[in-house]
Amino acid sequence: MKILYGYLQSEGYNQRYNITNTIISYLNRLNGAGFEVKPFCMNYSADKPMLPFRYLDKLWKFRDHDLFALYNRFLHECEDCDVFYNSVGVNFHPEFVSKLNIITVFGCNDDPESSDILSKPVASAYDMCAVGNIAELNTYKSWGCRNVFWQPMGIWDNKFDPFLTMDDILTRDRDIDLFMMIDRLSPYRRDRCNSIAQAFPDGHFYGRGWERGYLPQDKEVEMLQRSKIGINIHNSTGPINIRLFYLPANGVLQICDNKSNLGKIFDLDKEVIGFDTIDECIEKCHYYLNHIDEARWIAANGWLRVHKDYNEIAVFQKLIDNINFFRCRKDINIPQIEILEKPNALDKTRSYFFRKYIDARRSLALKLKK
Repeated sequence: MKILYGYLQSEGYNQRYNITNTIISYLNRLNGAGFEVKPFCMNYSADKPMLPFRYLDKLWKFRDHDLFALYNRFLHECEDCDVFYNSVGVNFHPEFVSKLNIITVFGCNDDPESSDILSKPVASAYDMCAVGNIAELNTYKSWGCRNVFWQPMGIWDNKFDPFLTMDDILTRDRDIDLFMMIDRLSPYRRDRCNSIAQAFPDGHFYGRGWERGYLPQDKEVEMLQRSKIGINIHNSTGPINIRLFYLPANGVLQICDNKSNLGKIFDLDKEVIGFDTIDECIEKCHYYLNHIDEARWIAANGWLRVHKDYNEIAVFQKLIDNINFFRCRKDINIPQIEILEKPNALDKTRSYFFRKYIDARRSLALKLKK
């Protein structure tokens, strides 16, 4: 089974550089492990990688030249593939997706905050939905999506030290009590972050809005393996972020919100610690800092679990298993699609003015922000 893996080229977001190289390296490792994966860049354009659905819908209706060029390039690339995996759920109009002659899988790790502009308008057009947020599976079903399953983000090889051992976790000294790398200024999390900062003034906190600023990428693993406890806070429902996996992958005791759903991913109080309120989080941080041997054993169990079940090969195999289950069904009837016609002169004119409209709206928003 050959998979066309759709990704976005995106550099410099939140000081995370070389994102594209990281993805390509990841796909190369999957191919080295025996999977057949072919990368496909889904950027709409160099300056507009991702289109919110309202813009995507208008460009589709206007038969936009750049959008149709992307789709024609896609149709050429998918000719030798069995499955299209849109790993970030962007830039493919549902009317186009519904006519594709290969199995289509919608992936998204941005629910529920971006559901209205990203997943809700398009997900039901796909054959399958690989949802990163375990709390949102029923939401997808309520949209009419078929074959919905949880697809964990898992750990990537640049987020942990592969030479770390259980003995290291249980015996090696860690000089940082509390670590958190998170956007402090996010309106969803600001108050909770401020409460934690007041409770632990000596904590090592990094990201937008913190005194220490951003932590350089080449220092992340080193800092994680010096840390005893790592706090994980989400915008809303979850858990759904890379912290969920890279904290235990580095032998850090994870104390994470969304407790009930956290228990569907890890064994609570044995592999990770969950909380429902920020006061409970602070209380548990104090407890485990005062019971460090207990904290080490839980961290070690979390380390074992994440490297066993949430390594990048196991996670991708989960995707393959779900696709194979779908392929075995007898009632699949996938229509055909032809190469898209090139837009005529009127379509190009509409596209030109629509791009002008987008640029004007963006300029106005920047002026208002200033």
